[in-house]
Amino acid sequence: MKSSANRGTGSNRPPVRSASLNRNTGAAPGAVRTPSAPEMYGFTEEPYRDMSQQYQGATPVEEPFDYSMMGKPNNAAVVQKKKKSSGGSSRSSSSRSSSKKTSSNTKSKDAPAKSKPRKKKNPAQTKKVLAITVSLVAIAAVVLGALYAFGVFKPRIEVVMADGTVQKIKAEDAFAELTEGDRYYDGTLVNDMNIGGMTRGEARNAVSAALEAAPLNVNIDLQVEDTVYDLDLSSLTLSVNTDAILAEAYALDRPTDPEDLVRLTECYNAYQQLKNRPAMYKTAYTCSTDGLNELVHGVLDPLFVEQKDAVITGFDKESNTFVVEPEVNGFSVDCDKAAEDVKALLDERIYEGLVEVDSTVSIPEITLQYINENFGKISSCSSTASNDSNRNTNLNQACLNIDGTVLNPGEEFSFNGVVGQRTEARGFASATVIAGGQTENGIGGGICQVSTMVYGAAVKANMEIVTRRAHAWPSSYCDPGLDATVDWGNIDLVFRNSSQYQVVIRAEFNSSTRTVSAAVYGHKLPDGQHIEFVSVVNSTTPHGATEYVANPNRTAGDRETLRNAHDGMNVTSFRVWYNAEGAEISREEVATTNYKMWVKKVEVGTLLPGGGHATLDTTTGEVITPTPAPTATPVPATPTPTTAPTEPDPQEPQQPEDGGDA
Repeated sequence: MKSSANRGTGSNRPPVRSASLNRNTGAAPGAVRTPSAPEMYGFTEEPYRDMSQQYQGATPVEEPFDYSMMGKPNNAAVVQKKKKSSGGSSRSSSSRSSSKKTSSNTKSKDAPAKSKPRKKKNPAQTKKVLAITVSLVAIAAVVLGALYAFGVFKPRIEVVMADGTVQKIKAEDAFAELTEGDRYYDGTLVNDMNIGGMTRGEARNAVSAALEAAPLNVNIDLQVEDTVYDLDLSSLTLSVNTDAILAEAYALDRPTDPEDLVRLTECYNAYQQLKNRPAMYKTAYTCSTDGLNELVHGVLDPLFVEQKDAVITGFDKESNTFVVEPEVNGFSVDCDKAAEDVKALLDERIYEGLVEVDSTVSIPEITLQYINENFGKISSCSSTASNDSNRNTNLNQACLNIDGTVLNPGEEFSFNGVVGQRTEARGFASATVIAGGQTENGIGGGICQVSTMVYGAAVKANMEIVTRRAHAWPSSYCDPGLDATVDWGNIDLVFRNSSQYQVVIRAEFNSSTRTVSAAVYGHKLPDGQHIEFVSVVNSTTPHGATEYVANPNRTAGDRETLRNAHDGMNVTSFRVWYNAEGAEISREEVATTNYKMWVKKVEVGTLLPGGGHATLDTTTGEVITPTPAPTATPVPATPTPTTAPTEPDPQEPQQPEDGGDA
C-alpha cells in the first residue's frame, strides 16, 4: 500500500473507509473487499479529509484497523514510527506493509514495491483475543441458561380464568397445578359435600361417614290387571357405589399428558370454571340384579294360559245341536319388561313401589258363540225303503252305529269301520244281497241303501271322496251313478273331512215312514250356498233276452226270477253349486260309473213228480216232459247214464260281484 504522502495535495484521493457498522444496509456501495479478509458486515464511506493538515510537522502514521472486534486479529497491520522531514514539508516515508496477502492491484504502476518478509504473529495478542472470545461465549451461555431457568423458552398456554380474564401461563405450571397433590378440584361436590382439596382417602372417609343408612328391605310388588302379586327380593344384596363415584369425580378434567397442550388447555379452563359451576355427584345404593329375571318369571309364569279353540265333542240328537267344549282365552304377560321395570326402580334407588305388568288376552277364532251362529246342517240325503222287515232291521242298525259320529278336520270316515261287521250278534238279520251277478240272501242285506245316503250327504257337504264303488246295476232308491255299495272285508265307502272344522254325521231310519236319511252337520257353506248331487246318463246298452236256468231240485215248471233285466249305462255324476237365490254357480265332476248290461235271469224247476227230470229249453224257458214208451218184455241191458244239471261246487266261495249288501 502506498503512503498518502506520495499523493499531491489536490489530487483525487480514494475515500477512507470507516469502521462503523451499517447493520441495516449491509456493505457500503463501492466498498473494495480484501480477498484474504472474510466477508463480514458492510461499511459506510465518509467524506475525504486531508490528513496532512491534522498532522502538520509530523510524519503521518497509518493507524491499523482492529479486527479483533470482528472476531479476527489484524495481523497484517504495520505501525510506522513518526519522523521529522528535512525539507520542512510533511512526507511520509515509504510505508512498508506486510499483510498476509497483498493484492497486485495495490502496487504502484511507476515504481513497483519491494517485497518485505512477513512478520510473525504476536503470541500475546493471540492469547488475548482467544481469552476474550472464550469469555464472550461463557457469558452468552450464562445468559441463555438464566433465560431458560426463568422459563423464557418454555411453552405457554392461553387460558380463561374463573373471573373471565385471559392469561398466558406456563404449560408445566398448569399441568402441575392440575395433577400435583392427588387432591380433588375445588368445586367437586359429592352428596352436596365439597371435597375440593381433599386427598382420595380423605374424600372417601368423609363421604362414607355422611352416607344415608341403607334401606332395611326392598318391597316391590307386581300388579297384573286388578291383582297384586308379591315379589320376594330378599335374596338380592344391596351395595353403595361410593368408590365408583369418587373415581369418576377424581378423573374429571384431569390431564394425563403434559405435552398435549390442547387437552391441557381444556382441562385448565374447566378446572377454573368449577369455581363458578361446581360438579355435583350423588352416590346410590344399588341392588344386585343377579337372579332378578328368575324371580319375576317365578311369579308371572303360572299366569300364562294357552289359547284353545272351541271344540265339537258330540251331537245332541234330540235338539240337533252340537255338544261343544267352550274355547279358552289365551293369557300372557310380558315377564321380561316387568323385570326391566323392577330393575329401573332399583337403579333409581326406589326400593318400594308397584310395577304394572303388561298383559295380553287372546281370543280364539273358534268360539262357542261362533259355532252356534255358523254351524248347523250342511247337507242331507234320504230315500224310502221296501216293506221287508229283516232288511229294515239292518237299515236301522247301521244308522244307529253311524249316528253322531264326529270327524275332526282331516279325519276319514270309513263305513265299514263305523258300522262294523254285520253279524246276528251285533243286531243284523239276513236279507237280500247281490252276489255273483244275482240276488240272494245274506246277513246285513240292504245296508247299501244307508251307505248310498251317506255318500250323497258327503258329496253335498263338499267332503273329499276317497273310496266309492257302484253296484252291479243301478239301485231303485237313487238315480243312476249316485249309489255306493259296501261289503264287509271287501268294499268300503271312505271320505275325508276336508274342511277346517269338525263335522258330525247323522243317520236315521224312520220305521213309520220307512225313510232312510243321512245328514252332515258342521260349518255351513258360505253366503247361503248349497250343493245338489246330480247325474247325467251318457249312453245306454239295452239288455238281451231272458236267461233261463234249470233247477233239478225244484218241481218241474216252477219259476223264480233271480235277476231282473238291467240296461247297461255310462253315467257321470256332478256336484252342482247354487247360490242363496237358487241360481247355479258351478258344477264339478264327481265320478263316472259304467253299469254292465244284465239280462233277466229266471230259474225253472225240472224235477218230475214220479222222479226223473224234464228237459228245459233255455231259450224259451219251456219244460219238456218225456213221452212214455210202449210196454215190452224187459230185456236186460246196460243202463245209459243221465247227465244231471251242473250245480255250483259247494266248496267254491261265492264272492259278491259289483255289489254286496244290496
